[in-house]
Amino acid sequence: MNWNNYTLDRFEGHYAVFLKRPAEIEQLLIHQNDLQVHLKQGDLVKIQDYGTGYNIELLQEETAQKKQQIADLMKQLRNKRK
Repeated sequence: MNWNNYTLDRFEGHYAVFLKRPAEIEQLLIHQNDLQVHLKQGDLVKIQDYGTGYNIELLQEETAQKKQQIADLMKQLRNKRK
């Protein structure tokens, strides 16, 4: 039972759609009732599939770092337009 890293891409109906990192091509759908933690779009998580359910761990520090990187890139792009 390995842990894999994912990004919460979106919610579709009653499902959370996770993209496996780093390529973010492979999808994992988990019913919202099976989420043990409160998650938001863009959150980075570790997920362990143990056959009858999932262990999900929010990677808070990594999520904050990724959001800061995105904010910095957006700021750079806005400054290039001036």
